[in-house]
Amino acid sequence: MDDQRELISVAGTSFDIAVVGGGIAGLTAAHHAALAGASVAHFVEYGMTGGLVLNVGALDGWPSPGPVGGADLAAGLVGRNEELGVSLVPSRVVRIEGGSLKTLSGPDGTWRARQVIVATGAALRTLDVPGAERLVGRGVSQCAWCDGGLYRDAEVVVAGGGDAALSESLHLGQYARAVTIVTRGEMFRARQHYVSRVAENERFQLRWASEIVEVLGEAGVEAVRVRDREAGSEDVIACTGLFVFVGLAANADLLGPQIARDAAGFVVTDAAFETGIPGVFAIGAVRSGYGGRLTHAVAEATSAAELAAARCRE
Repeated sequence: MDDQRELISVAGTSFDIAVVGGGIAGLTAAHHAALAGASVAHFVEYGMTGGLVLNVGALDGWPSPGPVGGADLAAGLVGRNEELGVSLVPSRVVRIEGGSLKTLSGPDGTWRARQVIVATGAALRTLDVPGAERLVGRGVSQCAWCDGGLYRDAEVVVAGGGDAALSESLHLGQYARAVTIVTRGEMFRARQHYVSRVAENERFQLRWASEIVEVLGEAGVEAVRVRDREAGSEDVIACTGLFVFVGLAANADLLGPQIARDAAGFVVTDAAFETGIPGVFAIGAVRSGYGGRLTHAVAEATSAAELAAARCRE
């Protein structure tokens, strides 16, 4: 056993555990794997840690004595992981291959690890309608915390009906004169306290069972064309900002076709978060069945890291 552990840690190219993904799930997994005594490499593309949570100025529901921003939480974990000896590798991983030692390959080299935890998360989906791509950065945004202050006393539209859409809408409501929320469903999918706060504020206008079919404007967003999915009728809503939160797409390309996905492309795991390749785990937003909350990501990361570290001690 001692000889094997020496083999997998030589030259910094092989490790007990490799964690791929720089969001809170990845940071937490690397943290708990290192706490358990494993040698850990944390692969973060461009070295940019934090993931989508960086866009959140105040984390809702996070257990703390006061408001905590996503960037602050990520920075704290980075510092603690460095103290624990986690090797931060600022490189993209494009392929993971199985075996007793898993091989991770990317444009910057090849590494090996006994166990791998994939925490690559998911990307915000965009609107595939005329005008949406052309006006990105000119009124089309996916970060109310970043851009909300630009829309003081303005009229804006939010596309989506989940937690992200309503959370960002509530933030926009601190600046905008009117916020119209356009959702494809006949009800919101968000947490009830978000729904209640939106319903109680006359600043918010709701368009149920509707979808945006075009973004209008030349130099910037001027309006959106909305279709009623039941009646089939269309009308135009004047606005200067469109914020899009219409779901997520799993960042799972680094896992080969032998790894099962669900119909939406998210990675299928067992109850221990292990994929079809023994020793390769998937946690957080990349995983099918993920609960969607930051506390869920932390719980999955902790469980997978502790199991992976235990296997390295066998």
